[in-house]
Amino acid sequence: MSLIAFASDLELADTTMVLAMSGWVDAASVSTNAAERIAEGGRQIAAFDPDALFDYRSSRPVMHFTSGELTEIAWPRLEVFHRGIDGVDFVIVKGHEPDFRWKELTTALAEVARKYGVTKLVTLGAVPAQMPHTRPVRVVCTTSHPELLLDGDEVLDEDLVVPGAAVSALRHGMGELGFPAIGYWAQVPFYLPQFVHEPFHAASLSLLERVEAHTGVHIPVDGLADDAAAQIDRLNTDIAANDEARRFVSHLEHLHDNADDDEESPPVITFDDMISADEIGEQVERFLRSTSDDD
Repeated sequence: MSLIAFASDLELADTTMVLAMSGWVDAASVSTNAAERIAEGGRQIAAFDPDALFDYRSSRPVMHFTSGELTEIAWPRLEVFHRGIDGVDFVIVKGHEPDFRWKELTTALAEVARKYGVTKLVTLGAVPAQMPHTRPVRVVCTTSHPELLLDGDEVLDEDLVVPGAAVSALRHGMGELGFPAIGYWAQVPFYLPQFVHEPFHAASLSLLERVEAHTGVHIPVDGLADDAAAQIDRLNTDIAANDEARRFVSHLEHLHDNADDDEESPPVITFDDMISADEIGEQVERFLRSTSDDD
């Protein structure tokens, strides 16, 4: 039974597929925000069967009640959109990370890719890292097709053992099925959930720049750069008003700015290292205690 719920008869060729999913590798909703921006103004051309992919107890639908009546159910979904920009066709796959049937989904995704003339896959993700928000966003990449690497691409060359993410499994599987595929990962300051309850726009912009580099077209994202600047200003204001947070971010800046060129870049925080808001607070407190002891 196919996992494809429907697909339009649109005919495309030499298409770039962009894939992003919510989940633990979508820190601060950075990658799905970038994918939404690429798809904005496009039209849906396919969808995958949600009943076959999602466990509704772990990926619960959101229900909207009005005056005691259930008026809307937002089900988890994985959908495919098309948008043409300056003569370049994009097929954007976006939505929730599936709970089930990742291997079968790879086959179904390849079927969609063949149908719409996809010649390249670019996956987007974001992970929490020990980076201050006041410094440029670091983007690293993974690929089994070195010919896709561009000037400025930073290959993730350290050894990591982490629980899997569907976006990585799909990129790998699509590569094995003959589709050149590269994945980009923005590193997001791990303390952001304490201060920001919306996508971290600066990191989304950094991912979009890599997609633009691969396609040679400028992706119109009206106002996103202004939104990113305003968001950074708000973060700076909020952190400046909190002595503990200000000292903690200053500590991260010091570590970032004084790293020797020969040393490794600040590490990605892996799944097992991901921390809750309470643990972030505890980490700040430990730092402050250590600086007090030094005084």
